[in-house]
Amino acid sequence: MKPPTQTSPPPEEDDWRLHAVARLAEDWKSPWTGQVAPKGSRLTVSAILRLTKKKTITIPLPNATALFLSSAAKSFSAAKALRNESGFDKSLHSDVSFGADAMVFDYLEHLLSATVLAFTAVEAFVNEVIPEDYVYARQRRSRVILEVTAKADIERFVPLDEKLATVLPEVFKCPSPKGSRCWQQYQQLKDIRDRVVHMKSNDRKSSGPEVETVWKAIVLAPAPHRLAKPIIDYFVKVMPSKPGWHKNFPRE
Repeated sequence: MKPPTQTSPPPEEDDWRLHAVARLAEDWKSPWTGQVAPKGSRLTVSAILRLTKKKTITIPLPNATALFLSSAAKSFSAAKALRNESGFDKSLHSDVSFGADAMVFDYLEHLLSATVLAFTAVEAFVNEVIPEDYVYARQRRSRVILEVTAKADIERFVPLDEKLATVLPEVFKCPSPKGSRCWQQYQQLKDIRDRVVHMKSNDRKSSGPEVETVWKAIVLAPAPHRLAKPIIDYFVKVMPSKPGWHKNFPRE
């Protein structure tokens, strides 16, 4: 936790991606420096990184879910800008193109990044909100034997689908999202992400418009961050304490 300073920004200037922020309820005097931080000064969770033997840098910790969603949105916006610049959506021709190779490759890079980052945002959220003392009991190759799993092992070994469909509903005492629209959106994102990460040789070959390539999937898909956020929203709605980043998430 970074100690408060007299130069703390006002609450309205806090970046929405901050992981955790608190404000002093009264003036506080540092026992180490003797400096007095006034009421309202910001307390921020921070990390100190060593750059060289003689230099360190202190950074406020971002919320991982917020950071990935933000990165995904920026990547998608960059792709959209290139697509608009190309002008092919407004063309009356039946066969269109970007024109320059560099432009189309940059466009695809941004879409690939947006897809992977958006899916990673869901993973980060799920692992973050599982309580530290939570244990997950599930059947293991038998109707009798139960496998009890602690948080660290849930994060590493339980598939994300199972965490969303079973673990989080158990944690928050809410219905499973399976079958809902947000689950369908998550599955659409997951399918595209899996095709991107585990790209097959057929996606590297010349193909016609009738072939369902990964390129077609990412070009025609909705904004990846918009596919990721509804499944996150589903659980935030039932959380007793809403994450600060979610309350301040910028509205488009």
